[in-house]
Amino acid sequence: MRRRTSLAAAAAFSAAWALTACGIPTDRAPEVVGDAPTDFDSSSSANPTVFKPTTSAEETVENFLKASSGDPDSRDDRLNAFTASGDQPFSAPSDGIRLVSALDVTVRDSEDFHSATVKVTGSVVGTYQPDGSVRMNPTASAYDETFTLQRDDIDELWKMNTLPKQVALDYEYFTDAYEQSPMYFQAGQAELLVPDLRWVYKDLDTETRQRLLFSWLSSGPADDFAEMSASNAIPDGTVGKISISNDDDSVQVDLSPSETIEQETANAIAAQIVWSLGLDGAFTLTTDGDVREEGEAAQWRSWNAIPPSLPETAYFIANNTVWEYSADQTVTQNSAEHPWVGYKANGLRQLAVGPSQKVAAIVGGSGGDVLQTGASTSTMRDVADVSGALADPQWLDAGSLLVIDDGVPTLVIPSTGAAQPLGVGENVTAMALAADGRRLAFVEDGHAWVAPLGLDADGNLTVGDPRRIGLDIENVADVAWSSENYLWVVGERGDDELFRIAIDNSRTVPQEGTGTFPTIMQIAANPADPARPNADRGEPVIIVANSTLYRVFTASLDPVTNGDEPVNGTAPFTVLYQ
Repeated sequence: MRRRTSLAAAAAFSAAWALTACGIPTDRAPEVVGDAPTDFDSSSSANPTVFKPTTSAEETVENFLKASSGDPDSRDDRLNAFTASGDQPFSAPSDGIRLVSALDVTVRDSEDFHSATVKVTGSVVGTYQPDGSVRMNPTASAYDETFTLQRDDIDELWKMNTLPKQVALDYEYFTDAYEQSPMYFQAGQAELLVPDLRWVYKDLDTETRQRLLFSWLSSGPADDFAEMSASNAIPDGTVGKISISNDDDSVQVDLSPSETIEQETANAIAAQIVWSLGLDGAFTLTTDGDVREEGEAAQWRSWNAIPPSLPETAYFIANNTVWEYSADQTVTQNSAEHPWVGYKANGLRQLAVGPSQKVAAIVGGSGGDVLQTGASTSTMRDVADVSGALADPQWLDAGSLLVIDDGVPTLVIPSTGAAQPLGVGENVTAMALAADGRRLAFVEDGHAWVAPLGLDADGNLTVGDPRRIGLDIENVADVAWSSENYLWVVGERGDDELFRIAIDNSRTVPQEGTGTFPTIMQIAANPADPARPNADRGEPVIIVANSTLYRVFTASLDPVTNGDEPVNGTAPFTVLYQ
């Protein structure tokens, strides 16, 4: 396992972050399309669904509200197929595409078969941006448009005379037709990539898709939230060209940078491109024709903090002891591979395992909670300056960790005992750090949030403004990372109480089987392997309800058993560091 370039901790602390991972990226191999410059004007599609006017006024308007999907360069051509003149102006691409939900399409009665009026109402829930990102509205606004249509004869296609104020797309269709395709940016100077969630139309051909993705990548992070965590190694103003070999499907990207690129930067750029374009196989990066980086895409797998093929193993605490739940659904307090299993301490409430198998534990006693840390469970020592109501220790690296102290996420350096509030949240009840260490999910006042973490110019740990996750989820009790772009959120919406939610709020997936389930209080999960296309969950997922452990499967929540007996336990956790 390779240690990453150190990152400074925070404020007066000299401890550094270190993040680790290993493995190779995988995705479908790119098709052979020959040279594909990133700035060409024409584009083609594989076999996309084509939405056109029909002889039904209602269906024509419904199709119009789906026709903006696809290659953005030909958006207006597709929309103009619905207009009477064929050359109507639409809102500028820079305005984005409104995502409209819960649409009601009504055709007003008319005795004139040459014309029709169609009224559409619904809700504007967000905007799909030109860079592939989604901005969901905190509160949906009303969508109310009236379309007038005409035709020359009863068997001819309807065409539109009036157009909406801004291009819109049926949100329900968007969630089916677009898939996640995050851009990856470098975290400081570390050999670490942080994802910035984007969405791309599924049916684009490889040439068009890669041109589009590279244009998003070269433009940098989508917003302040993403910029807080990472920055673009590709210099502003860089022009690029993508070529795919007709012989072996190898990919070459040639850049004409706006400034001199050092070799370390070239390596980071290569990692960003490999991950953002989902490459698999031979890759070469050149600048003005000179080879800077080349090799198999697997060479840059370790730049992602989530290791591949995580074992389906979780841990929990029962009777002041750490237990293990393994992939074969065995429950044990003995493990030759994981020395923290079987660790016992009076009042043991929570445990976290970090790099090099460092251990942090919350232990309750008559004098209150105590944070203990050690290189192993046999060398545990109290951290004296942390003494409030403690919860959810999270290792940043082998030398620093986060813990909730009296509702405040706090950075702790065990070697010195120093502790400093992180600067986000005052009434936090649970938290979960992303594998990349650059995004912190937490629960405060019954809502789920994610805040970006970064480094300032002096190398101090900084925190950006948090974003609420699950805009309609209330009474949130716990969170866990389901993938690098999705959260598990334990909360309430109607009869459901467990959800996978994209961190841009563009997708909310209720877990099946929770309608009549006991109240869920805690959750732990392995994140999905990021090399699996569109994976939004890993295995296992363990919850606690009524002090009983359950494993969450795709369509069920099954009790964890030891023999025939359900297992009682608390504080489930997983371990990324293998």
